[in-house]
Amino acid sequence: MPTPRKIKLAGENNSVAVEWSDGHRSLYPYTYLREKCPCATCTDAHGTGERPTARPAVQSSVLPIYEKPLKPEKAEVVGRYAVGITWSDGHSTGIYSFDYLRGLCLCGKCQTRESRVGNRG
Repeated sequence: MPTPRKIKLAGENNSVAVEWSDGHRSLYPYTYLREKCPCATCTDAHGTGERPTARPAVQSSVLPIYEKPLKPEKAEVVGRYAVGITWSDGHSTGIYSFDYLRGLCLCGKCQTRESRVGNRG
C-alpha cells in the first residue's frame, strides 16, 4: 500500500493535499475529511463503524458550528501507518490510517477503482 510522501494542510481550494509514494496525488476538502474522522467519538464506538444519527452539540448534519473556519491546524505521523490531524474545531482524536486515507480519495481514478472493487461479490 502506498504511503504519504508529503502532506500539505493548506492545500488549494480549502483541501488537504497528499502526495503518495506511488506518485498519486489526492485532494481532501477540509469538511469532507473532518466528517470522515474515524475516531470512536465520530463513529459508532460499538464496532459497526457507522456514524451516529445524532451527536451532541451538532448544529448541522455532522459538524458543530465554530467561530473559526474549519481547517486542519496540525498533522503528525502516527507510527508507520497513520496520520493524526488536529482540527480548528478542537477535535484531535482522529487517526487516519494510510489505507483509510487513500480509500477516501475523491479523484475519478480512485472512485472508479473503488466502484469496481465494491461490485465484486
